Amino acid sequence: MQLLANTTSPFVRIARIAMIEKGLEVEPTIVDPWADDARLREANAATRVPSLVLDNGTPLTESLLIVQWLEATRPAPQWPNLLGQDPERIAGVLSRTGIALGAIEASVHTIITRKVTAPVLFDETPVGLRRRRSMVEGLQRLEAVVAEMGGSKPAAQAPTLDVICAVVLYDYQQLRYGDQPWLPATPALKALAEGGDLAALFQKGELRVDGDVLLARELTCLAGLA
Repeated sequence: MQLLANTTSPFVRIARIAMIEKGLEVEPTIVDPWADDARLREANAATRVPSLVLDNGTPLTESLLIVQWLEATRPAPQWPNLLGQDPERIAGVLSRTGIALGAIEASVHTIITRKVTAPVLFDETPVGLRRRRSMVEGLQRLEAVVAEMGGSKPAAQAPTLDVICAVVLYDYQQLRYGDQPWLPATPALKALAEGGDLAALFQKGELRVDGDVLLARELTCLAGLA
């Protein structure tokens, strides 16, 4: 089994943490989606990460499809349930997951567009402003939900997909936009991300390869842009 990944993608992090929760720890194969990597193109014509190549050669692409496969092949109660059990609970988890993923998509698309155009010009376009609004409102809505729930997860309870995506969103926003004045304060999300067992899990899901060479290279390209 092979997990094709890079060191900065929030979608890779979602899939990797879900895999760890399901007891499937696969050493990532680091690829560069910007370099037209042949290994990635063979598994995924869109050259997107993550791509999980199963032992029989079947490629699974997109983080949510990987999560769906994990739920089908490693079900509860033997493994943690990432979606919840009853229909109402599942609907809530998926609803909150959708909020987080919408903000993540806006964040990633902004960074991608900044790679090929002047960031100031793009950020002030109608599309750029709508993407910023998606990030801000997504964070605010999740902040309100987490604050209402008490801001933390019971230590004995494995995180569901909505919690995973919310924390990935928070961390990615801090990485890419942490110094931006428009980024809203999210103390409840911060407490959730930095709390005990959950923080340890997400730290385990980080990708560190050869001194973070790829991460350093990408951040150098984005210096002053994010």
